[in-house]
Amino acid sequence: MSKITYNLNKGFTLIELLIVILIISIFYFLVSASFKRDKKDKQTLLKIENIREYPFKILPKNGAELVCINSCKNCFVYNLDNFRESQIKSNLFKLEVYIPSKNGDSQKVEFGRYRDNKVCLRFRYYPNGSTDTMIIHAKDRYYYIPSYFGK
Repeated sequence: MSKITYNLNKGFTLIELLIVILIISIFYFLVSASFKRDKKDKQTLLKIENIREYPFKILPKNGAELVCINSCKNCFVYNLDNFRESQIKSNLFKLEVYIPSKNGDSQKVEFGRYRDNKVCLRFRYYPNGSTDTMIIHAKDRYYYIPSYFGK
């Protein structure tokens, strides 16, 4: 008969397993925190591509208004329910805004001044999901913002 022997020295000790689990969990928390931070920054950054949908995350009952000054470096969202102002991060550049007319032409819009700075963009969000109709020219691209797009 053959005798079966078991080698009980193979395998990991409890301390080795705990150290490996600790290293993996630290790595996981560091990586997941950076992903959450990147996702949050992407959500809070205002770009032309998301200008229509941006305030609907926080849209009050009576609507909101976006105002950008200093060549669109500083932007503010006004809550029209309680007239509170919130500054937001912006990735907008120097813009030219046009309003399309009924005959097919477009007219350049001057928004005036706010806090002794020239307003480069003023955009109104209505509670039913509609906005002001405009054409935004930024760098070498044109963006058409229709008056109704839904929530």
